[in-house]
Amino acid sequence: MKRCTLILPDAGPINSLWVADRLQLLLQIEMKIVLVDAVYDELTSDLSYLKDSEVKTFIDINSPPFIIEATDIGTAEREKRRAGNKPKRNAGELAMIDFISSDDGIGRYLRSDEPVAILFDDAGLRIFNKPPNLHLLSTVGFLRGLEQVGLITSADGVIHDMLQPSKPGRRPQDARRFTDLPEGIDDPAAVGSSWKP
Repeated sequence: MKRCTLILPDAGPINSLWVADRLQLLLQIEMKIVLVDAVYDELTSDLSYLKDSEVKTFIDINSPPFIIEATDIGTAEREKRRAGNKPKRNAGELAMIDFISSDDGIGRYLRSDEPVAILFDDAGLRIFNKPPNLHLLSTVGFLRGLEQVGLITSADGVIHDMLQPSKPGRRPQDARRFTDLPEGIDDPAAVGSSWKP
């Protein structure tokens, strides 16, 4: 089994782990973690908000393993902000679509023989014509895997903290919603892949 490069297609997994005060779990898997620039900007756009401030600090001091990939959409949205204009609400999603559909984006990672894992929150994510080296992993599946290898004592405990925020600075509106409970999704690449440490 080959280890994966981890790609986060949107802000969901990081937001979920922040709600549970468990961002450091991303570091325990000892993998390269790729974010597109517009998703990074979405996660860190309001530094007066505790989540954005803590996530920015976490990513910035842990780069690597975090890698911020530039996209045309992300660059254009940053220019808008510098000019004092409001960015698009869905810039992160648009940038990720651009990244996933581009040979210069995810294509660079998929061209190699190494597997790539996409970490996502929404079980509705569908990949058509799934490449043989693409591994799909939901946040819930990620937590179940960490429990299996003994890096956390209880995936259910972390999931509870995501669903019912109680950590300092977390608000009821920060609660996460998962459609893949109870087991999550951990669909290995056809060529054989593992994200677990």
